[in-house]
Amino acid sequence: MKKIEIRFFSAVVLLVAALVASFVVDNRSDPTDEVGESGESQVSDVSATMPEVGAAAQSQSAWFCPGVPANDKTVSGEILVANSTETPINGKITFYSTDKKPVSALLVIQPFSQGVFDATGGRRDRFVSAVVELDNSFAAVEQRIVHPAGDSVALCANRPSDKWFFADGFTGADSTFEIVLTNPYPDATVVDISFVTAEGRRDPISLKGVVLEPESVYSLSMGDQGARNEAVLAVAIRATTGRFVAGKMQHFLGRGRLGYSSSLGAPTTSRQWWFADGQKDIDVDEQLVVFNPTDNDKSVSVAFLTGAGDEVFREPLVLTIPAGRVTILATSSLPAITDGRYGIVVTSINDDFVAASSGEDREFVVVEHVLSRKVAKKTGTTVSFGVPSGSPSKTWTIAGGLATAGGQFIVANTTSVDAVLKVSSVGPAGVVALDGLENLGLGSSAVLAIKIPATAANLQLIIESDVEIVVQRELSRGHDLVGHSSVLALPYRSSNPAVETGE
Repeated sequence: MKKIEIRFFSAVVLLVAALVASFVVDNRSDPTDEVGESGESQVSDVSATMPEVGAAAQSQSAWFCPGVPANDKTVSGEILVANSTETPINGKITFYSTDKKPVSALLVIQPFSQGVFDATGGRRDRFVSAVVELDNSFAAVEQRIVHPAGDSVALCANRPSDKWFFADGFTGADSTFEIVLTNPYPDATVVDISFVTAEGRRDPISLKGVVLEPESVYSLSMGDQGARNEAVLAVAIRATTGRFVAGKMQHFLGRGRLGYSSSLGAPTTSRQWWFADGQKDIDVDEQLVVFNPTDNDKSVSVAFLTGAGDEVFREPLVLTIPAGRVTILATSSLPAITDGRYGIVVTSINDDFVAASSGEDREFVVVEHVLSRKVAKKTGTTVSFGVPSGSPSKTWTIAGGLATAGGQFIVANTTSVDAVLKVSSVGPAGVVALDGLENLGLGSSAVLAIKIPATAANLQLIIESDVEIVVQRELSRGHDLVGHSSVLALPYRSSNPAVETGE
């Protein structure tokens, strides 16, 4: 890791870059990418973006989950499918592993309900992953791992990609960092894997031309690849042929981190990353991990959204991320940030301190947020990706709801105007606004933590706004552990008729 270069300057243009740029939507193809018997994609061959619900012009959807451990009796995995519509959703779930042929099972999700399925399909293997194919684009799917070191929820992708990135790996104190790669197609995929430590980029010969066998799962422990006891560890995986899905499993064992975390990878770099759950407190250690996988140095601005208006942007931070390196910003040590909650937006900028656009450069950075909470001698660590460019939305869903004990979600206003929010639950009566949460105010560039009544905590939730927002949920880690697990909600790409009518 190179020495961090931090600059401060007065730049009204960055206020415009951070907030107004959220209205600029990248050109992307439909998010669903179903796997036919031939293995050919039924939509254009474009890399995936953040998972989304309700793709326009799509009557079906497919969800590619990152995988769960399947050889430890103390660990279990679930796939949750949520139906917020008034019609049954039909489909199938296919399970993939290392040496066995895939096996499928049919599923039906009744209107306004959730279905929970064993993520292993009853198999015993190092890892098992699942693909869920459905006849409705308004279904929402996620993966949950129940682990003694902390439960973790991960998003599932809408389609495979030809590249995936992880900014935060971390193998300090012999913590484990495992990459899980799934090839759901009947043809082999070939990938090159590189990683970055504090000493620089490494391209081991053994990780060049790695073959992902057809319809199988391939796993890689980074500690066994010469990356043991590394506090800085980013990974880039690029296919030379074919596409695949990448997830990570992290078990933190020391050096300031404890717990378990799982996540889908980032299928693209992005010119902007939004985070809703920033927090500064005496018991919290927070970091932004910025990975530049390109061959050119990158500059990014870091702004903190507290609803304080121009004060937040008077002197935004600017970091320079050298080509092929990682920069870690310890936000907890920044004296300018007051205690409390805030949102964060990381924006790529050019040499004139103007927000870079996708037309100028197709490759940017990848950012992950690391937060460790310490209570007495106990620590709980969560790691999460932000919301990339083009994904802030006016409607979001939390498919699996919130844990009854200690669960909440955080909303960040990505615009410079005030927002009005409505929170609804999905249950036997349909989509119903929750009492007291039908008309919530949220100031410009502000954040709001929202707790849900216990009676609705485990139901699917829908958050609507009159401006673009980002939503992140905080879940109990279970097992009487401190801290929380964090995962993004899912944005809607088009309106769900059931939500619009309240049916």
